[in-house]
Amino acid sequence: MESLLVKFSLLYLFIQCVHTATVSKYKSYKDFKIYSIQNGNGLQRLIDTMKEFDESVFYSGNRNTTQILISPDLVPMFEEIAAEAKLETKLVVDDYSGLIEIERVLPPRKSGFSWNAYYDVNDIYRYLSNMSQQYPTWTELVVAGKSYEGRQILGLRINTPTDPDKPVMFIESGIHAREWITPATTTYFINQLLTSSDPDIIAMREKFDWHIFPTVNPDGYHHSYKYDRMWRKTRSKSENGCYGADPNRNWDYNWLKHGASNRPCDYQTYGGAKPFSEVETRTLSEYIAGLENLTGYIAFHSDAQMLLVPYSDSVEHIDNYDDLIQIGKTSLEYGYKVNKEKYDGPATAAEILYKASGGSMDWVRYSQGTPLVYTYELRGVYFHWPPWRISEQGDEVTQMMLGLVTEAQNLGYF
Repeated sequence: MESLLVKFSLLYLFIQCVHTATVSKYKSYKDFKIYSIQNGNGLQRLIDTMKEFDESVFYSGNRNTTQILISPDLVPMFEEIAAEAKLETKLVVDDYSGLIEIERVLPPRKSGFSWNAYYDVNDIYRYLSNMSQQYPTWTELVVAGKSYEGRQILGLRINTPTDPDKPVMFIESGIHAREWITPATTTYFINQLLTSSDPDIIAMREKFDWHIFPTVNPDGYHHSYKYDRMWRKTRSKSENGCYGADPNRNWDYNWLKHGASNRPCDYQTYGGAKPFSEVETRTLSEYIAGLENLTGYIAFHSDAQMLLVPYSDSVEHIDNYDDLIQIGKTSLEYGYKVNKEKYDGPATAAEILYKASGGSMDWVRYSQGTPLVYTYELRGVYFHWPPWRISEQGDEVTQMMLGLVTEAQNLGYF
């Protein structure tokens, strides 16, 4: 094995030098392959070895299987090590660039904002601004912080003038840059709240003071959109020259305890130099802490297709866990009626996914005592969801939100 690694080290360094000289502005992921691996002994060593040669190796999974994205240069090494470790692998995507090209098709500009395409940060913010102008008595633009590169964390507050002391519902999405379906779905939900004639959705709109933020990691999302589809982190620069921290491992709750890395060059889960080292998480947390009567906090991620409750790094249950489960089940039942898609959970991530510390949901619950706190992992495969099917998940999420607030009201939360 040692001679194999030496051989591939020299080969890979040569290829990388050539690649660096010829790389295009947008990382194409041409001929990058995704393998599905049955979890077993030797898996972590395989991942660690791949990361020694390529820090950008992407992997995700659950308790049973792991998916890993491998550059064409590393495929022979990957297959050799997997075979030696007797790991069962299956090639599921032969060329990841094909999925990226599907997502990068935009409609003509004159068609305006829609839910059959993915848009960059400025277009999303322009949509929010347009909505605030169309519905000036119901809505206002709100800023929940700023980014490393100077962008606002811009959201829309929807608060119809019916009751001055409404419970506050906060929604965040896009904290992980490459999870494009979440900002798209969140803007779809905003549109439903503002334009639907369904009396149940109208009642949901008027019941709460909504604070909705489609992309709370705007620098990372822009970088994913323009340069590297698989980018996940922020864009801050570490002292060693590596970029970004995972903004959902950077909150001041059990920081770095589980599921996070202390290495700045880690492509996925670097937790930052300290809790709230990232200006995005720090200023967003200040905004959240300033909200009075915060009753619900919803985070949207993709694409594990499950519903999670606090705490993400524990199998112990919080005091209103049973209520959260009952409310969550009702939410999923409402969503299931739309597309007959079943979600796992509700449960903690430690129970049905993996342990992870330093996330926004857990900090909100721990520090603010917010009673209704959930993370929805939306659908998709390898962070891909066809743009012409965005509304499919948008309708599903709208009904999930309706189910959540309906059952929470039945249990006396508002």
